[in-house]
Amino acid sequence: MYTITLKKEIRSILKRDMVLTISLVLALVSSLFFKPRISYIDFSVLGMLLSFMLVVAGFRQLHVLEKAAGVLFSHCRSTRHAAAALVWLTFFMSMLVTNDVALLIFVPLTLITGKQIKLDVGRIVIFQTLAANLGSACTPMGNPQNLFIYYHYELTTEYFFSVLGPLSVLSALWLAILVHGLPNRKLQMEQHEIETGPRPRILLFSALLLLCFLSVLHVVSPLVCTAAVVAVVVITDRSLLKLADYSLLLTFIGFFLFIGNLSHWDAIRQLHHYLHHARGIVYLTGIVASQFISNVPAAMLLAGFTRNAGELLLGVDVGGLGTLIASMASVISYKLYAAAYPHQVMNYLRMFLFYNFAGLIGIGSIVYWWMVR
Repeated sequence: MYTITLKKEIRSILKRDMVLTISLVLALVSSLFFKPRISYIDFSVLGMLLSFMLVVAGFRQLHVLEKAAGVLFSHCRSTRHAAAALVWLTFFMSMLVTNDVALLIFVPLTLITGKQIKLDVGRIVIFQTLAANLGSACTPMGNPQNLFIYYHYELTTEYFFSVLGPLSVLSALWLAILVHGLPNRKLQMEQHEIETGPRPRILLFSALLLLCFLSVLHVVSPLVCTAAVVAVVVITDRSLLKLADYSLLLTFIGFFLFIGNLSHWDAIRQLHHYLHHARGIVYLTGIVASQFISNVPAAMLLAGFTRNAGELLLGVDVGGLGTLIASMASVISYKLYAAAYPHQVMNYLRMFLFYNFAGLIGIGSIVYWWMVR
């Protein structure tokens, strides 16, 4: 009985997560032609992804971020100020807790408060999605593709920020322009007190977050960091282990094996040589590939063919704009909005594509001419 239930659950997950299914199929098929090796799997990347997932899950249970949002809202005096708070909170928090987690926290806040104070909810959710995808591009831990590239190429923190610093400035300017165009009416909003978890628990998870940052800065070994985080979670609150996104970790393993297997193919070696020497191709390929397979798998696939970490970073981060699946975080905000406003889905999608492709063309072109060409 248990085996049948497990098989049904696995089938359900594979149907629900097509990227995971594709990665596992590619790993399996390529393993029929080339012998897979455990060394293909980068356990440092997997460990850091798991560490951040667990720490962020702890903060979510403690309601720390919701409390910070409530304090900020208390200072808002107009609808534009409230919208700006929602967008900028998402932008800056995504740098620390990843783009998908930032959206899971702040989009529901928009859906709730938007009805109370009559905000343009659809437009603000779209701006939050842009903010999450662009803000998360600013730090190594902001999204999975950045963390993967950071450890895969063994980048220094200085190099990482030298590449993505200008993109961060462009992103902030684009969001400021969008927010400035929103209606500006006087705001009267009831404040609700948000209770956070125990202070010692908050301090403990703050220490774990600091440990993760030290690992990103290459001060602490990623595997030591992961062991410490998992040990603390097991001792203090094992329920957090259920909240990690294991399908994402399995997706990474699938792509690690697929890319490792393909590295033995002569045609792939020639492609590696071409992408290494052709300037701008990696950047443009990263953008285009992200539109169809999402930017996380695009980063992992292209990393097997090029050593040009800078162009790859820019390509997959800018490539998070555009289609709905260019960044899987965009799907999260879409689902949340569609559940609350099912009759306005088509209008949402039209606005989403307009603002995303406007950002992709504008920011993407400036990055290409300024930093890549």
